[in-house]
Amino acid sequence: MLCFLKKSLLFCLLVTAIPALWSAMTAHDDVFDERGVLQVDASGLKNTCVSPHLEAPITEGGNVFWCGTFQLAWNELRTLIGEDLRFAGKEPEMVAVLNKRQFLKSDLDDASYVAVADFVRNDVHGRIQRELQRKFGGRASPKLLPSPADTPRPQDIVAYSYLFKNLEFPVVFERIEQPITFGTSRVACFGIGDVFKPGQAAMYGQVRVLDFRSADDFIIELRTKSEGDRVILARTRPEQTLRKTIVAVQDRTLHGNPSPACEGDVLKVPKFNFDITRSYQELLGAKLAVANRGVAKDLQVVAAAQNTRFQMDEKGVKLRSESHVSFGCGAEAPPPRKRVMVFDKPFLIVLQRSDAKTPYFALWVGNADLLRHADGN
Repeated sequence: MLCFLKKSLLFCLLVTAIPALWSAMTAHDDVFDERGVLQVDASGLKNTCVSPHLEAPITEGGNVFWCGTFQLAWNELRTLIGEDLRFAGKEPEMVAVLNKRQFLKSDLDDASYVAVADFVRNDVHGRIQRELQRKFGGRASPKLLPSPADTPRPQDIVAYSYLFKNLEFPVVFERIEQPITFGTSRVACFGIGDVFKPGQAAMYGQVRVLDFRSADDFIIELRTKSEGDRVILARTRPEQTLRKTIVAVQDRTLHGNPSPACEGDVLKVPKFNFDITRSYQELLGAKLAVANRGVAKDLQVVAAAQNTRFQMDEKGVKLRSESHVSFGCGAEAPPPRKRVMVFDKPFLIVLQRSDAKTPYFALWVGNADLLRHADGN
């Protein structure tokens, strides 16, 4: 009898531990669903702005997308050279905003990111690989590692950052079969449907209505298994820029009258599944103007890019993003390369740590370019 109890206890422990162990061992690539993924270079998205900072303007019918990895790499460069990054001649507009460092490592939890900047003589490429291994134990899936061929000299500089989040919902939401119409497109969605089902009772507890003014103006938060991260969605009128829109939403959440979702509430959220690469052509060839005597005077930007993989569906929110900036010798720049809450109109998505003022991901959805269309459901 005692032997049987020991075996039963061991079995229960294994059943409980295996999902956590599997999650800890899973490669970051493997958490994403490749079915129907939109894989595109940002230059091919006419109505989507991939911005390196939060000051990007919001225009009617346009998407504005930001993730903090490019700012992280920029910040590491600033620390390395001991001064703001400045460039000879007319600087790209983004430089002044990035030098403000409005997003910092303190806005993230240490376990979720890697940020490195160093000289080639200090084996910066090896440092990047070692940091990814140390932090993620071989599970990281980098797609945008800087090429050593771009920076062959000891005095050349490379900065790199990598961010990964897997925010699972405690209870899987409904996979709603009937698409919603966003603009002129029919898009796949998830949430809590119009027809009551017994399983919905467990879903209400992971939806917090932060501020509800009407079916056209509301803010909600979706609870995930990560207690330190927030997933906020706001269907509201945008302000002039992405940052101002975020601040307005944050102000409303502080002064609103939050309440849990309850029986009769309807929630429909579009699904996302995209993989976007942005080359910051504006910076390529820009010659670094630096006072630090320990930094070479002939450095210019030879590579500046960001890749972001984002998925949001009934299971949760998954994010992997990385960026790099490389400074090499002054060669020619490379060529360019009841309460009804239905998100069927422009809306904002924000991911941020609960103890941070600045989010690490923000997306204003003004059109359906980035949404999973119904035929990819």
